[in-house]
Amino acid sequence: MSNLELPRIKPLKILLIAPKGKKDSKSNQKPLFNMAVGVLVSLTPPEHHIEIVDEHFGDEINYDGKYDFVGITSRTIDATRGYEVADKFRKKGTKVMLGGLHVSFNTEEARPHADCIVCGEAENLWLTVLEDVANNRLKPSYDSKDFPPVKEIIPIDYERIATASKREKVDGTKSIPIYVTRGCPFECSFCVTPNYTGKLYRSQKPEELKKQIEIAKKVFFKPTRKSSKPWFMLTDENLGVSKKKLWESLDLIKECNINFSVFFSINFLEDKVTVKKLVDAGCIMVLVGFESINQSTLEAYNKGHVNSAEKYSRLIEECRQAGLNVQGNFLINPELDSFEDMDNLVKFVGKNGIFMPIFQIITPL
Repeated sequence: MSNLELPRIKPLKILLIAPKGKKDSKSNQKPLFNMAVGVLVSLTPPEHHIEIVDEHFGDEINYDGKYDFVGITSRTIDATRGYEVADKFRKKGTKVMLGGLHVSFNTEEARPHADCIVCGEAENLWLTVLEDVANNRLKPSYDSKDFPPVKEIIPIDYERIATASKREKVDGTKSIPIYVTRGCPFECSFCVTPNYTGKLYRSQKPEELKKQIEIAKKVFFKPTRKSSKPWFMLTDENLGVSKKKLWESLDLIKECNINFSVFFSINFLEDKVTVKKLVDAGCIMVLVGFESINQSTLEAYNKGHVNSAEKYSRLIEECRQAGLNVQGNFLINPELDSFEDMDNLVKFVGKNGIFMPIFQIITPL
């Protein structure tokens, strides 16, 4: 059912906030908007007014604004700041809704800071939430598990996001977020994806994706002499679950004439044809989850039989020779890794010239 076919409800004034944690990085890599916020904007019927505040870009929060509700989505690194913002709005009598990855797995922690907790994917619950707000019957919680599964992912409404946010047009050094797919069928022991976006692998319709890219270019991209192509950051959890699906996605992206970066499985980098297709499609960087260079740690993650530090070094160099930057994502596990392991990791990163490495400390959910 389209938004136009839905029963009309009282127009709402909505503020959506992406808080910035005190220890968040100042990386130039941050996308122009939080994808969770982008999905909510795209789901919301047009009669409702939406404003977006993103503290990662220095946006100021107007705590005296008159809103029907404030929605805050946050990662673990931003959660404490999100609670602070929520508490300030609630003291002024404004209803606050908390959601996002961290809150979905830590509902009891978040509950004292919210009038409502929203867990999981929003597609099949968001219109119910809006209707309940409009009719003054907001429930304490909404969980995607209580709604039909999300079998199709929605197109992103870039024009509306541009209107609702404070972002200006950018050159090719700043990234525009987009997704081609959502979900991942694999169950890595350290990954939250199967329990959040789920194992059901869903893809955008090719023509819809092309249309979104063209609109995003129009509203967010300003070409310069140095950057004639926009940079899109693909937020897919796993762009290709099979070589066939991956190649289809890369052929489609190639037609769009963009540069892009993407999270990527190391397994596909062993295939030279796939690496060439990535480069030809405009990929300037792949973010690869190496997890660890310690063989015993890899074995604990059930990756030791396929991965090793030697393999990583070889693939990084092969990709570099093919014109593809490799950004490494490494996990620091306090239960498995020693200070010596961390020292060795730093040396490995330097020796292999890994592009903008990311180090993440595993924390319990």
